[in-house]
Amino acid sequence: MEGVSSAAIEVLVQNLINLFKDEYSLLRGLDEDAQQLQRTLGMIQAYLNDAEKKSITQDVVKKWLRELEAVAFDADNVLDKLSYHLLHKKVQKMKSSKDKVLSCFSSFNGILHRRNMAHTIKQINATFESMNKRATNLGLQSMIVNASAAAVAHTSIETDSFSLDPIFIGRDDDLPKVVDMLTQTHPMEEKRVFSIVALVGMGGMGKTTLTRKVFNHERVKARFGSLIWVHVSQTFDAISLFNKILYKVTKKASDGVENRDDILEKLQEALKGKTYLLVLDDVWNDDVSKWEDFINSVLGVTSTNGNGIIVTTRSAKVASIVNPFHIHHLNGLSDEDCWSIIKAKHFDKNGEVPSGFEMIGRKIAKRCKGLPLAANVVGGVLRGKSEEEWHFINENWLSDDEGGENISKILKLSYDHLSSPSLKKCFTFCSVFPKGLEIVKEELIELWMAEGFLQPTRRDDMESVGNMFFNVLLQNSLLQVAEKDDSESVSKCVMHDLVHDLAFSVLSNNADDSTPARYMFLKKESSPIPKNVANHLRTLFLEGGTSCTKFSSFECLHNLTLSGEYKELPNSIRELVHLRNLNIYDTEIVNLPKWVGKLHHLQTLRARWSLENLPSTLKYMFNLRHLYIGSNTKLPAEIGRLTSLQTLPYFTVGKEKGYQIEELGNLKNLKGKLVIRNLEEVRDKEESLKANIFQKPNLLDLEFAWVYDREDERNDESVLEGLQPHAYLKKLEISGFKGKRLPTWAEKMEVRDGPQGSWVPQDNLIELTLYRCSEIEEIPKLELLSNLKSLSLEGLKKVRYINTSFNHLTSLRLEELKALDCLPEWIFYNNQKLSYLYISKCPLLRELPDGVDTLNSLVVLEIRNCENLKSIGNPSGGARQSQGIFRWLNIVDCGELMELPCQMLESWAPTIEDLRLVGLRRLKNLPMLIDSLAKSSTCLTYLIIIGVPKLMAASSGSVESWDLSSLSTLSIDVSVEWSREDSVSIAETVDGMLQRCCNTLSGLKLKGVENWEWLPQSIQNLTALYWLTLENIGVEELAQWLGNLSSLTELFLRNCNKLKRLPSMDALKELDVNDCPELRIDSEWRNHHRHLEIRVDGQPV
Repeated sequence: MEGVSSAAIEVLVQNLINLFKDEYSLLRGLDEDAQQLQRTLGMIQAYLNDAEKKSITQDVVKKWLRELEAVAFDADNVLDKLSYHLLHKKVQKMKSSKDKVLSCFSSFNGILHRRNMAHTIKQINATFESMNKRATNLGLQSMIVNASAAAVAHTSIETDSFSLDPIFIGRDDDLPKVVDMLTQTHPMEEKRVFSIVALVGMGGMGKTTLTRKVFNHERVKARFGSLIWVHVSQTFDAISLFNKILYKVTKKASDGVENRDDILEKLQEALKGKTYLLVLDDVWNDDVSKWEDFINSVLGVTSTNGNGIIVTTRSAKVASIVNPFHIHHLNGLSDEDCWSIIKAKHFDKNGEVPSGFEMIGRKIAKRCKGLPLAANVVGGVLRGKSEEEWHFINENWLSDDEGGENISKILKLSYDHLSSPSLKKCFTFCSVFPKGLEIVKEELIELWMAEGFLQPTRRDDMESVGNMFFNVLLQNSLLQVAEKDDSESVSKCVMHDLVHDLAFSVLSNNADDSTPARYMFLKKESSPIPKNVANHLRTLFLEGGTSCTKFSSFECLHNLTLSGEYKELPNSIRELVHLRNLNIYDTEIVNLPKWVGKLHHLQTLRARWSLENLPSTLKYMFNLRHLYIGSNTKLPAEIGRLTSLQTLPYFTVGKEKGYQIEELGNLKNLKGKLVIRNLEEVRDKEESLKANIFQKPNLLDLEFAWVYDREDERNDESVLEGLQPHAYLKKLEISGFKGKRLPTWAEKMEVRDGPQGSWVPQDNLIELTLYRCSEIEEIPKLELLSNLKSLSLEGLKKVRYINTSFNHLTSLRLEELKALDCLPEWIFYNNQKLSYLYISKCPLLRELPDGVDTLNSLVVLEIRNCENLKSIGNPSGGARQSQGIFRWLNIVDCGELMELPCQMLESWAPTIEDLRLVGLRRLKNLPMLIDSLAKSSTCLTYLIIIGVPKLMAASSGSVESWDLSSLSTLSIDVSVEWSREDSVSIAETVDGMLQRCCNTLSGLKLKGVENWEWLPQSIQNLTALYWLTLENIGVEELAQWLGNLSSLTELFLRNCNKLKRLPSMDALKELDVNDCPELRIDSEWRNHHRHLEIRVDGQPV
């Protein structure tokens, strides 16, 4: 509906209808009134449904809708209060079951309350009836019925293949990729009738422009006999599309009376023996059956193989439905590209841009946020305007007359295409957040839920509906991915600035000066929010609120997020009877008052991780679904009463009734991750079975934890047996278990499918961690876990060997396996996707098996404190097909390691960023390794070589060609096996390295030899040096040129036994001296450095 959106009102009306269905129609004496109100609401909703599809322009209709929204909000608040009183009555009954006098009094109050309720519903009914009559008297129904259908399709301008795009910037990488997808076909594709390529991107991203370039590319023209361009848009009608295709091929228009079969017969004849490229531009259809009906017919009329189809769409869902061979996501342009488009629109190609215009122009380019459409429109508007006008556009963006409306119309198509009022409301709500803010997915869904936008169905709860809505907005590019978690699921999103403008305009479109604000995001509250504003707000984000904030004024609040220096929860929040969502994560509140239990409607409570206690009244928050707390927060007794709970990160088992593991039994809706701690307090299998873990299929991440430092094992095996999970589990950690054997389900990694069912493998498991299970001698059987990606074994002191196989790991961590003396020979060859390998504190491990250098996906290799490790395996001999992703090599305190094969290091060197070789006192080939690094290591940012013999290059001059232009931190130790004969080579090597990083190095540590008077001259060229550590340097006086290093602010001196004097160093802010007995810091030097912080042997001077 243009000019005004009824989505918000429709959501409210639907909520009111649901509220009656759920609660009020069941109350005696209210049936007739409730049913009458439901009928009235139903009629109003029918108007709204119709209005949403129409183009409404009459002011009288807009005014009526505004009033209807206000009445609906008021009704929602009143009915919600009644609902709250019902819940409060339930609590009073629980509290007063033993107090008969109070019980009688409550009964008397109940009669009065029912009368008040009946009166209130009659009032609501009368108000809505009045609104309905007014609509009839004004003829609003006929206005809505007779209004023209909203011209959604008309705002989509038909595209063609002929238009010239003189400005084609920022897609130089995309064009050849898409052309290659169509022309460099795989043998399997050659046998297909056609290969489909889907181009996906938000509106205005340049999909059509890129497709046009591909369509007219010489290689594409040479590859396909016929090129067919069809603009599809919102209406996906197969016969219409066949007619368009037929016309493109034959250049003959249909007479309009042929049936489908006749058209297809002509099309089959026209395409006979031809290969073709078919472009379907701007596809919106997400109906699988419609697409299959269309494509199967196309398949039937095609007689050749190797054809191509390009589908352009805004929707990732549409792209998946067409079953493409390739999906190409079109991302935003860089700010530089946007500036280039603006320049191309405004200035001559070779003309210089005046500096004033360039500075403000680059700011305007940033505002385009990578959208080519915005850059083109704003570039056209800026043409011929003065610098002052450029400043104005940067500050205020574009008015509708200047082209802003063209951008918003194109983006609004995605909004209009959303399928339900609730989904539209969820979208517009996102404009409450500041532009550019990264929004946590789960928090956003909980905010939607609190506002009542998410209506559950028989199959899906509110969170599932919210998750579905979130994905739809992502798929339609109305939200963008900001961050993904370890499992590649979206965890944070962000809204493009121009989409944010659209959402805000829709949200405020129905408002006039008298319309109250419902949502508010305040970074700082400089003065109290006026009461006439506060009492209409439903969502409030408040940072650093003033002490005089009275939350009792915010009587309609559903969402409240506080951040800043709050030390305790404001007392006035207890009066917020509508509150569904309370977020105090970013405050300093560590205890919650007892009155929190009065917030009976609360669905979500997010507390800071350091919250100490939750009050005993928490059990009265019947609607609580999500409780976010830290690992040390003490839960109250009887948490099992909160049967709606879905999120409970931690549960600590206690001895007393109300704290025992049986509390988990009734929490059947738990989802996500749960850590159960202090399992030593559970007696046996019979008791642990009461947690009913097996019957919680939505718990996908479980950690079972016992206290580590116990003396007795008691009955860990029996307890763990009763904690058997379901077969859908994805992550499992067992820590502190002291049994000698794991129970059957954990040993075999199989679980029973029902009490008497067959054993099924836990093949959904992707991550397994065994931590400090100190008595077990064998790890679980992992052969059947086809999806296992991460395995971590730590503190398994009695495991001597790995007696099971696994083939798909991406992460392997082995730590403190004190009895492990070897790894299986197959371990690297069978896990070629391994990206993270960490081995630490395995004192009996003497060698790694061959194959570590064959791991083409390896990113991190870290080996620490394996004091008997002599070899990390032999090089494979073949050329390593590196994917260019290896970043991190740390080998630390492996004192027996003799050699790090040069061939291995050479294969890793081109991409390595962090290299640390520490405490390798028997390593013999460091000079050759330095030569290997000097050949091809260009990405190093951290290089640490400490406690390794012979720090020098093997070949004279090899270091001079080493590209260390990315190096920021260098720590080197020349003291191990130093000799006077090697000193020249050592000095040349260190000087050469320092000369290669003189503009980037910010931190340097040098460890020298006491009887060698050496300080590299190249240090004076390190213009970016911020801190310097000198250890065991055998000089009496530091060079005067150190005082010229203007960036050097921190100097650390260690064990420099001969050092007596320091030069003047004006930039220095911190001096830390340890074990330099001859150094004298006299009063003259100290007076010259008055602002310098000095510590000597740990004491301030």
